[in-house]
Formats: sequence, C-alpha cells, structure tokens
Amino acid sequence: MRHIYWCIVLMLLTVGGAAGNPDAYTVDEIFQHFKAAYDKSENFSASFEETTLFSHRRNVARGRLVFGKPNLFRKEYVDRKDASKVVQLTILDGEYGWTYTPLLNQVNKMKWNNPDRRELVPGIGASLEDVPKNYDMALIPDEVANPKGIYQIRLTPKPHMLRARAAAVREELKETIEIWVEAGEWLPVQFGYITELADGTSQSIIVSLTEIERDKPLAPDLFKFVVPKDAEVIDLSEN
Repeated sequence: MRHIYWCIVLMLLTVGGAAGNPDAYTVDEIFQHFKAAYDKSENFSASFEETTLFSHRRNVARGRLVFGKPNLFRKEYVDRKDASKVVQLTILDGEYGWTYTPLLNQVNKMKWNNPDRRELVPGIGASLEDVPKNYDMALIPDEVANPKGIYQIRLTPKPHMLRARAAAVREELKETIEIWVEAGEWLPVQFGYITELADGTSQSIIVSLTEIERDKPLAPDLFKFVVPKDAEVIDLSEN
C-alpha cells in the first residue's frame, strides 16, 4: 500500500493546451494544469506497468487501476501469463484500505484517516495545496521527449519534510518523485519514486500508464471490498 495515495493524486492531470514546444510552459504552469484538472475530473482508469529496481534486481509487474473522487481507489496486479487472473487486489473504500493476496488467502486492512501514514501517503500528502510548501519543483529538460510535448517534473522534498520522514521511520532517507506529463490532454504517461537511504542503497519504482480513460461510468460496487471466505485478516486499522 506504500504508493497508493500518490497514485491517486497523479491520476487526474487532464486539461486542454498546446503541445510540442518544450519552452511553452514553466513548471508552475504545468502544476496549475495538474491541480485544475484534478478539480474538474471525477474518475480515471488505466493499465499500468510497474518496474522496481533494488540492489541490482529488476522486477516488472502489470495490472489495472481505477480512481474515483474523492478517495476511492482500486488497483489490480495481474498474472504475467494470464492478464485475467488477479494476483493482488488493493481497494480504498473511503474509510479503509484493503489489500488481498489470493495465493495466501490473506487480507491486510488499514484505516484511511492519517495523511502522514507512510503506507498510504508516500508522496505529496493529502492535499495538492501543500506541494509548493513541501517540495521544490523542477522541470527536467529532455531533448527527445520535450519536442513531443512530454514534460518531466521532479519533486524534491524540502528540509522540513526530510526531517519529518526521518523521524517517522527512524532513518535518514530522501524520496524524490518524478512525473511525465503529456501536453494537450495533460495526462500522466509515467511517474516514479526514487528512495535513497543513509547507507547509500536506493530503490526506484517507475510506473508507465496506457489505455487511459477519464470520467467513464463505473460499477457501483467497484470500490467495495468483501472479505473472501476463510481469508486471514490482518487488521492494522488501529495502528
């Protein structure tokens, strides 16, 4: 559940605009498109490919995700050979976060009530309003991507955020967030997290999005989780 909330925040970057000119927008203007689009959109869905790099190991996972305002989320990881088979399911129903692993028949349950909880809020926090206060934003030039209208934003936590994170996990760390946004529709096409620890180790997670849809009709029970029969429930909602 470590990157759930950041996924939610990134889902809604939809505003019309010009594309193709790498100098057309500043990072502040792109962020304002980001925020304005979030205010206007009701839901967002996409297929994703998630690549994790850690200690020279590379792992690739694929699946589908759906976001519904204000805080409903569904993420399905699927089998590498059979995309119709779900190997892990995460649902936020507005009150609790549920993660179900069918192979183990095990459910993790968490309370959605603390914007500082790392498992639920690894990124910018509960409010888009706090980004300029908590993060330095930079536009990263790319001679290949920029002419195609794709902009890369890097969010680096400010000193007070670093201190808060270190106190929370009792370890010095630095987490950088990057977003690739395509001008025109202003949809996110990729985003990533880079976590660096004091011992020099780091972990990178890159999520690429395809088959993006916005504001489509959603099934009423899409964000409702029913505990499977005989499943073990690990209740972390009181922690």
